Amino acid sequence: MKILHCLAQLPTGTGSGVYFHNLINEIKNQTGWQQAALYALSENMDCDGITIPSQRPPKKQSAEWINCDNHYPLFFESNEIPFPVVGMSDVMPYPSTRYCCLDDEMIDCWERAFYRKLIKIKEEYKPDVVISHHLWILTAMVLEVFPDIPVIGISHGTDIRQARQNPEIACKYVGRLRDLDRVLSLSDAHIGDLRECFDLLPEQIIVTGGAFDNKIFYPADYRTKTSDDKIVSFLYAGKLSHAKGVYELIAAFAKLYQENSKIRLDLVGTADAEMKALLNSPDIPSQAIRLLNVASQNELAEIMRGSDIFVLPSYYEGLGLIAIEALASGMTLISNNLPALFQQLIPYVGATDLISWVELPRLRNLDEPFAEDIPAYVSRLSAAMQKQALRLLREDGAKESLTKVVQVFSWENLVAELLQIVCDLS
Repeated sequence: MKILHCLAQLPTGTGSGVYFHNLINEIKNQTGWQQAALYALSENMDCDGITIPSQRPPKKQSAEWINCDNHYPLFFESNEIPFPVVGMSDVMPYPSTRYCCLDDEMIDCWERAFYRKLIKIKEEYKPDVVISHHLWILTAMVLEVFPDIPVIGISHGTDIRQARQNPEIACKYVGRLRDLDRVLSLSDAHIGDLRECFDLLPEQIIVTGGAFDNKIFYPADYRTKTSDDKIVSFLYAGKLSHAKGVYELIAAFAKLYQENSKIRLDLVGTADAEMKALLNSPDIPSQAIRLLNVASQNELAEIMRGSDIFVLPSYYEGLGLIAIEALASGMTLISNNLPALFQQLIPYVGATDLISWVELPRLRNLDEPFAEDIPAYVSRLSAAMQKQALRLLREDGAKESLTKVVQVFSWENLVAELLQIVCDLS
């Protein structure tokens, strides 16, 4: 069996990028199948602040952390494609271009480059099955180039957001994707949107959820007592953007800090000028907020094992897998009531004091809160943070966890399900 994996972004740094390379690596662990990968890289990539493997390949090579037989990188910021990688989110953890900012000439350039790669792969590698990430322009092109073999599309949720926000691009360059043999969805909550945006049939869609790497994300065997043991540590990791709710998280933390100074907030990510200005503001307890960068998922997992409570204040997530990674690392969780994450966790964790779900404010454009709703939302988030902090202190630091419960979301289980889908189509 020869599998081709396709992704129009960097194969790291974002949820879909991590999903892409973890999927390939786990298929390698479970099968003897040949695998090839088509993905984007940048000729001018600055690694600072990007969560990528420390053994990043030199410029103009391939993503060597992906364990596949054939690499087909496409380089952006190059003579072939002169602009940065185009991101499925408006804010990416690396230099990027927004789809809404592409003109017809740029899209044509993008399409020509990927088309040349796909034709080369078809002639040179001759795949039996294609797995294409994001139901967007590249997946539509894959269907055109490979009409005679099974094509599986994987939705990461951001494709729905792009289709809603850029309907002209969706209509002109994506169209109906009913020719996909199967579509893997992160959640039941996405099925209606997938059908509406891409003209899919119910029988095409299989809900597989997300997965985490339990070889990286696991709880500490023993936590050494330190002078900070009475300090409750909150952690956020991801893009430090408005859509991720980080500004409201800082406001909620500042509100709680006025009542309880024995707390700390760690932010893992890259701060832009606006975020740096906020963190230097006299209204923010900057002495209790740390800005951290990590070089790998392993380093992030170490931080999680030494922290108490993970906070996910994002207004929109395809799934919110990082919350599951935090639970697997022994943390408790505060999260906005994100439909996909809620639906994946609740059947397994049920009602538990170890997770606080926060009601979202009203939103426009999927991830923009109404200004008049923000104060009440900040109060709800701050109250949830106080509740989890008090629970932790009441238990004198004992960290009951949901680590065993979330093992069902391991890559071993998800890939076993995917392999069966591939075999059924072959």
